[in-house]
Amino acid sequence: MATWSKTLNCSCYELGHTWTPYCTQAFKDVCTRGFLYSFKIYGPLYLVAAILRRKNKEYFLKKLLPEILQSTLFLGTNAVLFMGGFCLWRKALGRFYIISSSLPALCACIVAINLERKSRRGMLALYVSNLAIETLYRMAEARGYVRQIKNGQVILFSIVSSIYLYLYRQKSGLEKSTLNFIKLLLGGEESPDLLSEARTIKSTSSQVYHNVLRLPEAMWQRLLQLVQKWRQGPRHHLCKHLHGCHSYCIEGFLRSFTMGYIVQAAVGCFTALPKLTKQPSSLLQALKHRNNFSLGAFLGLFTAVFRMVNCVLRWLRDTDHAIHGAVAGFLASWSMLFYKSTSVALYLATKITEILYFKGIKKGWVPHIKCGDILLYSISTSILFHATVFEAHSIRPAYWRWLLKITGGKFAMINRKLLDIYGTQASKLYPDFVPKLDPRFSEMARKALLEGKS
Repeated sequence: MATWSKTLNCSCYELGHTWTPYCTQAFKDVCTRGFLYSFKIYGPLYLVAAILRRKNKEYFLKKLLPEILQSTLFLGTNAVLFMGGFCLWRKALGRFYIISSSLPALCACIVAINLERKSRRGMLALYVSNLAIETLYRMAEARGYVRQIKNGQVILFSIVSSIYLYLYRQKSGLEKSTLNFIKLLLGGEESPDLLSEARTIKSTSSQVYHNVLRLPEAMWQRLLQLVQKWRQGPRHHLCKHLHGCHSYCIEGFLRSFTMGYIVQAAVGCFTALPKLTKQPSSLLQALKHRNNFSLGAFLGLFTAVFRMVNCVLRWLRDTDHAIHGAVAGFLASWSMLFYKSTSVALYLATKITEILYFKGIKKGWVPHIKCGDILLYSISTSILFHATVFEAHSIRPAYWRWLLKITGGKFAMINRKLLDIYGTQASKLYPDFVPKLDPRFSEMARKALLEGKS
């Protein structure tokens, strides 16, 4: 803790914007790159989202561009104000302190998040908060305060899933968007809100397939008989699925496995597109990548085990209860061993915390914090920016790469060797980086030059 009280008597050029001695030029560099990259992100993202959601013509003509520009303004402003604040706080305080990155970041975030649409603030706050939690855990682990837990993300995912699926089995336990996502993965048979809808869909499915396939009548009848025979089997009277329990579980596995494979393969193929001209086989490799099968196995087993446990508990207890969803969710979640993801586990944990918090507000158990999303976003992002400067190795690698892109690599040009006095191993990620400072603007460079001559 004593090292935290140390101060650095150097200029913002010597520590921060080492590529230029001028604060205004550094501000312009980050401003140009930040806003252009933000537009590059949000433009295609909002366009694709609008197409998938089948927005009307009026939205494309009147709302799409303003929404893109508003989000671009938010993200670009966040980056730019941090750069400006970094220099201003140095001039105001006269030297650098341990809070010289988190304090300007906090101020920048409060301003920037207020420029974004209210409907997006909660989502952004959740995203950066789970990044901040992961970063804080890594920082604590590096200091020996905590130790790494084997399969910790799987354990967290199991606990979170048991809560999610307990609420899923209750009437109006979850909001519609969350219900729709779970229904997409698990089907609607276990949800009291979706039972009638699931029956309608299943009862009409054979007719739809018949029209699409248009097989010869005799062949179709024979195939239909085989499928129906396979689907027949014991089914508990409380089970809401239309066929035998074994069919219910196996079909769930096949459906979710296929979904997982297609999603991961699509991501891999999209990533491989720029390499097609030089490596034509990259597309085939993307289709055969083990991650495709890992995600498929994770989702497939998750669905199958969830369905199986619910059915087994109905047979054993001769009753149906929401607690079955919690037990099934906990056991099914161990399928994450095939596709471990700290990001997924943390995001779902922060999301379920939000859901439980709002349920607590409705029941009067917890107070409503005004501007809670703004505070959560600002504090979480200031933690991330502090880590970016003082211990970038603790940040999630994907997020670090994103920060480099939005600043044009400028975050990597911080003179972190000066920050090693704080004991955070600041230069660990770039141990060999030494900025080429202009002696005309740097006392540090002049001293080094004189020492070299002597």
